[in-house]
Amino acid sequence: MAKYKSRATRLSDTLDMSEKIADVEQLKEELEEWLDNLPENLQNSNKADMLQQAIDNLENIIDELENIQELQHDVEFPSMFS
Repeated sequence: MAKYKSRATRLSDTLDMSEKIADVEQLKEELEEWLDNLPENLQNSNKADMLQQAIDNLENIIDELENIQELQHDVEFPSMFS
């Protein structure tokens, strides 16, 4: 591994959200499975509403993490030699 990394590489490493996105997606899938397997008498309950709200919020987090990761492409570091 190189002793020195470019600023662009350091930013890319810092903003690599792949693992975080995967973790949040796993949480969302767990809640979706829980919601899908609720007994019929609980499908229109407060618990179902809470699960759906949590799922929606996790989807928003995933979107935001993906947006953060994409923003790195908007950053241009000046060259040392120009």
